[in-house]
Amino acid sequence: MPILPTSYFGSIAYFKELAQHPLVQIEAHEHFPKQTYRNRCDILGGDGILSLSIPTKKPNGSKTPTENVLLPDEENWRIRHWRAMTSAYQSSAYFDYYSMEVEELLFNETDNLLKFNTAITQRIIDWLYIDTKLVMTQEFQPIELNDLRIALVHKDEFQHKIKSPYIQVFPGENNFQESLSILDAVFCEGPMARNLILPTTK
Repeated sequence: MPILPTSYFGSIAYFKELAQHPLVQIEAHEHFPKQTYRNRCDILGGDGILSLSIPTKKPNGSKTPTENVLLPDEENWRIRHWRAMTSAYQSSAYFDYYSMEVEELLFNETDNLLKFNTAITQRIIDWLYIDTKLVMTQEFQPIELNDLRIALVHKDEFQHKIKSPYIQVFPGENNFQESLSILDAVFCEGPMARNLILPTTK
């Protein structure tokens, strides 16, 4: 059973990996690392790729396990993220269809990052009809070579080639922008974003 890191509106690559397995463990016991997609996501706006980062509180400093990482509210990050998402995707084909649920997820009252991210991931699984069940790890397992907890979430360390690029709201001068949050595909493609995650049925 694979172990994946928690992720904030994870990337297409993240969900493509997740969808390959009927049961996936989400890492709950690692010491929470900095500068990863565990608490940030990349969306595409009019000025290019925008990285949205959630501020976090670690009660035990650098040794705080992921399951104990907290979400502060004093920086109004939920409002800033929602405004950024609205600005980026309000003209997309499926913004009206999904926006209320995205807003609901963003303003979830939980103060726990793992619970917050898991609710988001589960909702996307439901939207795209992915047949994968999520469970939390019971203890920390040592990091191995090519471990997905590293490969899927460190910024600038992976590229996910999409065989059939979709039409984005703000395509770049060099055409399709890759390695974005699944939100980009969901707002632009709606349920058809499933085809980017699973093999196309004939």
